[in-house]
Amino acid sequence: MISLMHLGKFLRTMTIYKSNRFNYIFFFYFLINFQLNANIVQNNSVLIGTDSPPFSLQRIDGSGYIHSRDILMDHNMVLVFFSSKNNQSLKTVSDLHQIKAGIKSTNVQYYLVNIFEDKDFLKSFVNEKVYTIPVVMDQYGIALKMFNSEVVPLTIVINKGGKIGYYREGHSDVELLNLITHIRSIE
Repeated sequence: MISLMHLGKFLRTMTIYKSNRFNYIFFFYFLINFQLNANIVQNNSVLIGTDSPPFSLQRIDGSGYIHSRDILMDHNMVLVFFSSKNNQSLKTVSDLHQIKAGIKSTNVQYYLVNIFEDKDFLKSFVNEKVYTIPVVMDQYGIALKMFNSEVVPLTIVINKGGKIGYYREGHSDVELLNLITHIRSIE
């Protein structure tokens, strides 16, 4: 709503300064960014409150799979889908480690879900980075697509019982406060 008010004021200002090319360029830049941000916000909230699809993810140590239904019977679940080749993903993984260290709760299970990468490469990458959160694999991106996304990082919090309580595509420092608040509210 505030953005629409700013847009109205800007349009009135544009009619006064019609001859200035910079204003036209800024106007189109503003319109494009306004539309993209509106789409991102809309996509981020679509799944909140819906049932999580059941999924299984392979452990990188080869000891089997984790099954969402088993975990969600007793715990809340925080998932971060990431890629080792994506800087935003790595920043989100780092932030999640800090959040986990700051919120001591036995009711929340954290998982880093790597997509599309080779198991051997991933093992060496995780050992090099010394991750303390369990890393599991979504080798073909099936679980990622089950959450209607093709973007990493993707952060999802699934409440005990299987309802999606938090959903965020991409990385945002501002959004971290919302994630922390949500995790604290469910612990």
